[in-house]
Order: sequence, then C-alpha cells, then structure tokens
Amino acid sequence: MGKYELWLVFILLSLPLAGLGQGRSWEVAVAGGAAHNFRTPLHIEQNDLADLEVDAKYRTEPFHPPVYYDIRVSTWQNDRGWEFKFTHHKLILDNLPPEVQRFSITDGYNLLTLNRLWLVHGLALSAGAGIVITHPESTIRGIPYPENRGIFNKGYYISGPLVEAAVAKRYYFADRWFILGEGRVMASYVEVPVANGEARLSNVALHGLLGVGFKIIP
Repeated sequence: MGKYELWLVFILLSLPLAGLGQGRSWEVAVAGGAAHNFRTPLHIEQNDLADLEVDAKYRTEPFHPPVYYDIRVSTWQNDRGWEFKFTHHKLILDNLPPEVQRFSITDGYNLLTLNRLWLVHGLALSAGAGIVITHPESTIRGIPYPENRGIFNKGYYISGPLVEAAVAKRYYFADRWFILGEGRVMASYVEVPVANGEARLSNVALHGLLGVGFKIIP
C-alpha cells in the first residue's frame, strides 16, 4: 500500500463523519511527534522450529525517514465531536535474539482510529479505537520475509485492533489557524507474517505530538 492507497483508506473511513448533521465546525490538522514504547511480549512461531519468546524493547526513530507523522479530521458541535486520525508510527526491535537478524515495522506501524471528543476546560479529551495496518520487515534464522505480498502486493496487512486515549490543546494564532499539542496513550495487538510462520506482538506507547491545524467554519 503506497501513499495513494493510504489516502483512499483515510477518505473511506472518514465518510461516516460527513453525515453527522448541520451546525458543525470542522478541523484538519497535521503533526509530527515521537513515542516511548514500553516493553511488551513478542512471540514468533515458525513451522517445525522452536518458538521464540522475547521481552521486546522497541525504538521508533521518529525523525529518520520515513518520519513519524499524524493527520486528522475532526468535527465539533458545541463541546462534543468526532475525530478520525491516521498516525504513522514505527517499531524497530532493539534486543534481537541470536535467531533474529532483523525485526521491524517501519513503513509503518500505521494507526487508524475513530475517536469521540469532549471539550473540558479548554482541553480536548478523546477516546477511541481502530485498526493497525502494518508493513513488517524481518529476517529470522537467516530467511527474510518477502515485502511484495499483502494489500496490493505492497507488503501491507490489516493486522489487529487498537485503543487510545488522548488530551490535546489548541492555541489559536489567527482566526482559523491553531497550533496543536497532544499527549496520547495507545495500546494495540497485531499478528504479522514472518518467513514460514507468524509473529504476535503488542505495543503500548506514550505519544507526544505537535502540529498545526485549520478550522473550517460552515
């Protein structure tokens, strides 16, 4: 799945927001950021071979291409709203066991969520759920997994569910333009293919984001 296919998914999942009624304001925002990944279990199974269990430590490298980024569309009516987010996250296994030469999900560990919004004392609180679209890259026991399979033969897979909760603040510097700061916690579980098997992993992470947005007033 390339950039155009990701945008298609983004648009299709945003369509339900278009029919939520009149008298709404709309926002579009983009942001960069970073994440702290907590240690979580990684389980690797391969046919006729011993399973691998790893207390996985991941790094993200948010400023190395492909960079960490977030795109969102929000709609508000009074002090409540809905929001769709697409976040490009990355996981790179730091503590590789001897059998694993490479294990990463860097193009990426893509997070798509639909969230409920509440405005409380000037802060936007949100909670929601969604799916993870992964692009796994791995070499295990000397065998690389091909990256030309999956959706559109581009190496992408719909891999599992996620939940999130966040708090954000908007600082307006013009009539409709604002700076967005957000803190978020996300938890997800995925299953991804590896050579002759599969890997099961979870990710629990704290995300910090800073970006810019534009408010559309009907």
